[in-house]
Amino acid sequence: VAHAMEDCFVAAQNDQIQLGAEETDVLLSGMDMLTRISNIAENETDSWFAAHKNEIDSLVNNLTAVTQGKPATTPPPPESSMPPGKPSKPLEPTEESGEASVESKPEAAGGEKERVLRLSSQHLDRLLALTSELQVELQWLSPFSDSMLHLRRRLSELEKMLLDTEPSNASVTASKDKLVEIQGKAKACREMLAEQMVEMDMHTRSISTLSQRLQHQTISSRMRPFSSSVHGYKRMVRDLSRQLGKQVRLEISGLDTSVDRDILEKIEAPLNHLIRNAIDHGIETAEERRNKGKPEEGAIHLEAIHQSGMLHIMVSDDGRGLDLDALREKIVSRGHASKEMVGKMSEAELMAFLFLPKFTMKENVSEISGRGVGLDVVATMVRDVRGTLRSSCLDQGGMRFELQLPLTLSVIRSLLVEINHEPYAFPLAHIERTLKCNREEIEHVESRQFISIDNQQIGLVSIRDVLNLQSEPGPSDTCSIIVLSNIELRYGLIVDRFLGERDLVEKVLNPILGKVRDISAAALTADGSPLLIFDVNDLLKSIDKLVKEGKLGRAGTQGAGRDSKPGKQILVVDDSITVREVERKLLASKGYDVDVAVDGVDGWNSARMGHYDLIITDVDMPHMDGIELVRQLRADTRLRDIPVIIVSYKESDEDRIRGLEAGADAYLTKSSFHDETFINSVDSLIGSA
Repeated sequence: VAHAMEDCFVAAQNDQIQLGAEETDVLLSGMDMLTRISNIAENETDSWFAAHKNEIDSLVNNLTAVTQGKPATTPPPPESSMPPGKPSKPLEPTEESGEASVESKPEAAGGEKERVLRLSSQHLDRLLALTSELQVELQWLSPFSDSMLHLRRRLSELEKMLLDTEPSNASVTASKDKLVEIQGKAKACREMLAEQMVEMDMHTRSISTLSQRLQHQTISSRMRPFSSSVHGYKRMVRDLSRQLGKQVRLEISGLDTSVDRDILEKIEAPLNHLIRNAIDHGIETAEERRNKGKPEEGAIHLEAIHQSGMLHIMVSDDGRGLDLDALREKIVSRGHASKEMVGKMSEAELMAFLFLPKFTMKENVSEISGRGVGLDVVATMVRDVRGTLRSSCLDQGGMRFELQLPLTLSVIRSLLVEINHEPYAFPLAHIERTLKCNREEIEHVESRQFISIDNQQIGLVSIRDVLNLQSEPGPSDTCSIIVLSNIELRYGLIVDRFLGERDLVEKVLNPILGKVRDISAAALTADGSPLLIFDVNDLLKSIDKLVKEGKLGRAGTQGAGRDSKPGKQILVVDDSITVREVERKLLASKGYDVDVAVDGVDGWNSARMGHYDLIITDVDMPHMDGIELVRQLRADTRLRDIPVIIVSYKESDEDRIRGLEAGADAYLTKSSFHDETFINSVDSLIGSA
């Protein structure tokens, strides 16, 4: 097989034949056959060749026909070849847990050979752990240096005190001589201490530099070039595009980008899915592209770069892109959201549905796609390595997927913050941005807090509320905010203080603890004290649950909830957010503590669970109108004595009588907001706040 392939290449090199797509298919079949032969077990050689003799003979005949310039028959796919579109894995050296082997590989510089030592990943992990512990131990030198500096100051103070106590009477010559001797010894001690401190500072800086170099070298030993995991993708694109009758080329940049070997193994399947989807879903046929004024050959671009201490991998294509209207219809038809809700969603919110399990835009399932597992696999991998995934539609047509991943799984680049006088860490991969703002900039809508960033409203939550810590109003007028996001959720989190960025070595929590809510692992700080690392995906889910259940306090006051406000409690029930906000702000400006409900059923449930001095309700609402709500309240023995005010657009006497007969204490029109009638009615029923 190898000789027949070589004859083809020699004939092409001598311009005796032209290698087209069909001829290349035959040559690639020869490569597949050589790969299969190389994997035959030694004791199965004879039986394997006997079983595949006809297949090999047919392949050699096709290669001979290509060499002679004759048409060759399309070779069938090999029995053990991978499915269409799946890149083959490179041959990897076997890693033994306790052995190390040495080999030589050519080195360009000077024609010498570089000795390569193969170590198991467990050895490298232990080496990295030791370098991290060395970094921790080095930090103890700093306090020791500080203590020596403190001792030097004390010696200076002692010397000064001795000078101040020098006797003035010449008759006490012996005492004076003794003091002079003591002063001389103190001065000598101070000078010797100063010399030792200078020497120790030099050693400290030297050891610190060496330890950092050791740590970086250890981390780099786990790195491999991005090219080592993508060599099979071009073959995959060629085979898959020919199978689908399309013309597609794959452009890869950033081949020399260093990536952790564990990350490389994890991204192989996700990148495979993204490229297959781009070919099957995105790239049009040559005729479609020609009709649209595009080049007949579609392009897929795969890029890997280091940016802001993270690994960014982008997969983009110049195909048809995503039909957002069709996506909206698919979301509604699958029951994920209502038509009204989908109509208000942004592009990013709509595209988040693509990553749900079993969600697909294709109607028919094929061998290549349509099962709805591809993008789910991508999202799961990104989440497992604490990365983020973003997708977008390109203006010129096509799609773009960006994977933001940590450079290595051995060390986590994190932001350290202080919460309740304790350090915590947030992985940088999930931090969209950090900022400080004045508390006056925080907006309040229906007992929830927001801040405007780039013309977008981001919900704010105090980390103290999420962790169930004792609420303490912030002493300053500013808030330290971390904006966290993943594929589905985005929130701003208020912390006590930023401590800076650190590289942390993750310490896995003992399995006996089980899954600790909102926490993924632990680490050691520079001084050796422990800290906890947040599981951001888990934390965002906890925040979202608390927000939906209304169990959070005011983020603007660092978690201070209603218990800190002794005002009278009022429940406002209205299906219009505008009316709810108008009533809430009017009442809050007078010192009342106000809760809101979005319809009659929500109001009824809130009234039963809370303790309110007054209930204000609209009439026309979904699920339960205001009249029925008043009747329910009056029928309940515990709630029947709570005053109720109906505020409605309906102004006829008939509507007014109907409300009062149901049991309302007052019936007002919404025009009463423009004067003091509304506030006066509240004051007359329950008094001032």
